[in-house]
Amino acid sequence: MGAKPSPTVVMPAPTTPTFFKSVIPLEAFEDVAEAKGRAEAETAKIQEQRYQEVGTPAQLGARQAGRRAVEAAAYLSSIPGSDRYLQETTGQANQFAPVQLAAKEQLTEAQKEYAKALEKAGEKPEPTLPGTPSWAKRTIT
Repeated sequence: MGAKPSPTVVMPAPTTPTFFKSVIPLEAFEDVAEAKGRAEAETAKIQEQRYQEVGTPAQLGARQAGRRAVEAAAYLSSIPGSDRYLQETTGQANQFAPVQLAAKEQLTEAQKEYAKALEKAGEKPEPTLPGTPSWAKRTIT
């Protein structure tokens, strides 16, 4: 058995690189911008339908704040009042006073949040994307 011959690598002579330039017509950019505009208009229409069905995010927040206020009021009303008989016979103070105080503070905060949310209830969020993108306004030089 003989040894295998080592491979010979042949490199071609270097050549100058070839550059290609693509020119995209301005109309192609305008067509894409127009299609983007149509898609955004359709999206805005669907979003408006959603706002009419369930409300804007501000209205949803106001409803949630209202629920929290009702929840806090219900909790406050569920706390037992002071037991007069126990106070008169044993001299013990109202054992539920700290809980009642905390519940009243919670209700006050919930009512403030609800009032703030009602002020914003008519607002609609603004779109985050601008109208025509800058690449659709450029001209080819």
